[in-house]
Amino acid sequence: MNKLQPLLSSLADQPFQDIRKLRGSYHFPRFELSFIKMQGSPGANPASIASVKIALPDSQLPEHFLQTAECKLAVADFLIRRFRHGIDRFAQQNRGKDGSGSFNTIALSQKMLIRDSVLFDDEAVYLRFIISLPAKGQGGGVFDAEQAWIMLSRELTAIVDATFFYQHYDQQTRTLLQQFVDVQKTRAEIIQFMQQQALVAFISNDAKLPRHSGVDDRPSLSELVKTFQSPASLQITIPLSNGRSITGMGIKEGITCITGGGYHGKSTLMQAILAGVYAHIPGDGREYVVTREDAFFIRAEEGRSIRDVDISPFIGDLPNGLKTDCFSSDNASGSTSQAANIVEAIESGSRLLLFDEDTCATNFLVRDELIKKILDATQEPIKPLYSTVRSLWKKQRVSMIFVVGGLGYFLQKADTCLLMDNYRCDDITAKVRDKLGAIAEEDTPFPDFSASRRLAIDNFDPAYINRRLNKTLAKRIKDLRNAPRQLEYGMDLINLDTVEQIAEAPQILAIGYCLLALRAQLKRLGDKPETIRFWIDWLEDQINKHGLDILKPDYPGTLSMPRKYELAAAINRIRSLRIVQE
Repeated sequence: MNKLQPLLSSLADQPFQDIRKLRGSYHFPRFELSFIKMQGSPGANPASIASVKIALPDSQLPEHFLQTAECKLAVADFLIRRFRHGIDRFAQQNRGKDGSGSFNTIALSQKMLIRDSVLFDDEAVYLRFIISLPAKGQGGGVFDAEQAWIMLSRELTAIVDATFFYQHYDQQTRTLLQQFVDVQKTRAEIIQFMQQQALVAFISNDAKLPRHSGVDDRPSLSELVKTFQSPASLQITIPLSNGRSITGMGIKEGITCITGGGYHGKSTLMQAILAGVYAHIPGDGREYVVTREDAFFIRAEEGRSIRDVDISPFIGDLPNGLKTDCFSSDNASGSTSQAANIVEAIESGSRLLLFDEDTCATNFLVRDELIKKILDATQEPIKPLYSTVRSLWKKQRVSMIFVVGGLGYFLQKADTCLLMDNYRCDDITAKVRDKLGAIAEEDTPFPDFSASRRLAIDNFDPAYINRRLNKTLAKRIKDLRNAPRQLEYGMDLINLDTVEQIAEAPQILAIGYCLLALRAQLKRLGDKPETIRFWIDWLEDQINKHGLDILKPDYPGTLSMPRKYELAAAINRIRSLRIVQE
């Protein structure tokens, strides 16, 4: 701190770019501040990156909160949110030129994710945050050292004190931290039980599933919201190690259909199930909605790129002799895109696929009797999913959950049938079997998708050529401010708008650096091409062992870990993707 103040004074009213001289570490009474990445223009986006380091003995965080990976994740998530709350409470934001003079964190969702913003070692906890130092004046601006000192000596000190020191927490804050840890511990026990009982999803009784709005994932505040209650026939009770238990609905492996009238809660239940691959923060309402980690949402995606995917189990050869056992397209149709999405998900290791009738290509799902009278089989290359769904389950052990409101065909194929009636869930399996008869089986052969496509070594080139300026950048990895689900990577624009289970924007940026890490490893292996599944498994293992820092982002502290299934989805949507032809 004594070192920082004179250095700030020496930079007062100097050109703003001179703040790069601040890069380094400075000791405060209870923490250490480090400037990691310094931006030389006020209001730059991305802004500068700094970190604080607090000795664990000084923080007095209870040791038992840091003994397992699940608990550490919960504490890390709590701390970054607590730091965000401290910014809102103590900091005067946007005090300088062009909105400079602010603290920030990465965008945080309702999920608890592995991030590189909070890290632990044996001696300390580190938190990386976004900082924009203040500028003033005309033109490019000069450094406002006086306001910077206020930011760091007063506001940051207050934020750190409120965030990290357990001895300063009031009872409400201590209880909240305990709740974060309890969610992770309970969720881990639910997952273990699900694996033992062959369950694909669990929805606890009294869960609050409706969201605030279609663009706001926080829980609905409406007094009319009904909490979830399990049908008696599907209700299970899971014993917990603390002597308590948790009760709710267990969905078994196989084929499940969720039906009901419009606005009765079908899609709300599905949205909760697909979000259940992540842990949720206390108060979200879906803390104990748990879905098997390999679940992937499948939908139609017109216009996407497809490269050398075998969609022949679902779509036969197309007009003009176009083969579908190695299908490529720069502008896929609804049906071909949905077929490719299924194959790619299975190829990446998913054995739980989720479908909502509203986002599917109808002609891919079914062919009704009337259209069969008009078009004979030779005129329609699409083999409806309805006719293959049981074979996919029986032969590939791919479980599926469908939301259907107007397609009763799938009820004929379902092991479990659920009815949503005014947000009440009923088990109508027996009624369906009584009305529609026994499950309609079929026998369709399926190829082994797992080893079908191997990546060429020259994939994922990050170089960007600006043809207007005749300039080449060695690397461009950029998430778009106005399109948070799109990623600029090299010369490719990767559109992930329809990849439903991306939880927050920092996962998009992390995907970009995952691609860069994969490129480096592909180059090392040289002439030994491997499958997409091999590479996403390899990278997941590396990140689990060493953390997100192995991705070497330009701005540390700005990444959230994506699932390997979303990484595979990104790979498959790269228009320059090259597959080795065997």
